[in-house]
Amino acid sequence: MSFLALIVQNVCRRPGRSFLTAIGVAIGVAAVVTLISLSSGFERSWGAAYDASAADLLVGKSTTRRPLPAPFSESMVAELRKLPEVGDAAGTFTDLLSIEDSPAMLVFGWEPKSFLWDHLTLLEGRWPADNDERTIALGSVAANMLAKAVGDTVQIEDQRFRVCGRFTSPSFSENGSVLMALHQMQAATAHGDYINFVTLRLKPGAAPNALDRVRAEVRDRFTGFSAETAGDLLHRNVAIQASKAMSLATSLVAFVIGGIGITNTVLMSVLERRHEIAILLALGWRRARVMKMIVSESTLLSVVGGVAGVALGVLTLRGLQWSSWFRGKIETDPSLWLLGSALLLSLCLGALCGLYPAWRGAQVPVIEGLYHE
Repeated sequence: MSFLALIVQNVCRRPGRSFLTAIGVAIGVAAVVTLISLSSGFERSWGAAYDASAADLLVGKSTTRRPLPAPFSESMVAELRKLPEVGDAAGTFTDLLSIEDSPAMLVFGWEPKSFLWDHLTLLEGRWPADNDERTIALGSVAANMLAKAVGDTVQIEDQRFRVCGRFTSPSFSENGSVLMALHQMQAATAHGDYINFVTLRLKPGAAPNALDRVRAEVRDRFTGFSAETAGDLLHRNVAIQASKAMSLATSLVAFVIGGIGITNTVLMSVLERRHEIAILLALGWRRARVMKMIVSESTLLSVVGGVAGVALGVLTLRGLQWSSWFRGKIETDPSLWLLGSALLLSLCLGALCGLYPAWRGAQVPVIEGLYHE
């Protein structure tokens, strides 16, 4: 019998215990894949929303670390347009609002005819106009979720709006969002003339250090405000940082629990097989070879659980894609790097958790073990 066949046979001799151990590892790996993929997707979705308009800088209150920055007066837009290196500026107001029977959805209020709309592709209808009519444009995913077409009405909070257009965007989160004119958004949320972002574009052909000069000017001239790139803004976003921390902490706990299960299963197997191990030693096996066998059994259990966990995690994420709480808001596709890392972690976990049982197995006295039943 080959060495590999012996390892597989030893694992399969106790199918119930091995199955439960592999399931424990699978749940831990699935938790890692699901949670880290969701936190990464959350960050990618917000980053894509920031980047989609090809903005050079985003101006907001520097004292806040909230997911959606605190509002401030719209009058600041005109002041920012006067900065020497700034080519254009547009105010935006973004919020999560209740829309009919669906969970809260992202709603963007943008200045009509500003550069913010340039990256969108209008599929049908027209864009909302900056007048007294209550009109909105729905992203392709949002339109499907709400089952609304151009001409239908949608209730947002306690007001009704008519759908005037449907669009698609390079940004995943924008496809699942609602767009309206800035003044309509301010009226719908009772925020007067307030906004929570100013998006800046530098003049064409601006000097390489123009970005730094604009940032310094905003910091010096507007107390409590900062101009940041999308990457800097994501780094300061407390919701993104919190989701990452919670995902890592939960994943660590899941792996520790899975590791304890592997160690317990393999150790019990070693204690029950003292007679067999003693026979192998008597037949000339080196103690290092016995340790290698036991560590390999532990690794095999963990890898089987890891493969099952990756599959379970991917299926869970596929299911979440159709959930109204996640659809159109967060990208849930796991990266190949994440899946490969999860499998590698499960392999390392199995090898590490098999070290102590392997050491115990290698210490079995031959004479005592031969008499042990």
